[in-house]
Amino acid sequence: MNRFDLPTMSPEARIPIWREAIAHLRYLNDEVWKRFQFFLSVDVVLILASVLILREPTRLSVLVVLAFTLIGIFLTLTARYILKRNRVYYLQMLLKKTLLEEEAGFYGSKFSESDTDMAFPWRLTPEVIKTLRTNPEEWIQQNIDAPATIARRLFQIYEIVIAIFGALLVAAIVIGLKL
Repeated sequence: MNRFDLPTMSPEARIPIWREAIAHLRYLNDEVWKRFQFFLSVDVVLILASVLILREPTRLSVLVVLAFTLIGIFLTLTARYILKRNRVYYLQMLLKKTLLEEEAGFYGSKFSESDTDMAFPWRLTPEVIKTLRTNPEEWIQQNIDAPATIARRLFQIYEIVIAIFGALLVAAIVIGLKL
């Protein structure tokens, strides 16, 4: 197997690789946010439409709300799946960027008269690097929805939306049975 021998590469050869890693991280970060905005907007429209339709229930309006809630649940589960896939891609790229910076000496080099290392945005702590080298897949799985991350909050929002759709589904069924 060929090994990527970063320490023997010239600094000029390393920079394009690092730039590509940063560009991928930015892209993946933006994609998560754009997709979240899209799916949440559609969910909000479906929820508001369902609530407004149920204000004056008829058999047809109950059927429409049932359809909206089932579509909403399906879309939100799809959005959750896409978020998870994007998060895995993001973590894989973060892992590569971190190992690239570590091999290039960014973690070992400090700014003059400072304890701040030269690792760049989306950095991981030097302690995490050992885990990245020994068990990268485990690290990725542990960090998909790690506490204190935006990703965890996005997953929680999707779970709340699914619960709202579930409540609307039950309400529509109960109202439909009373008609």
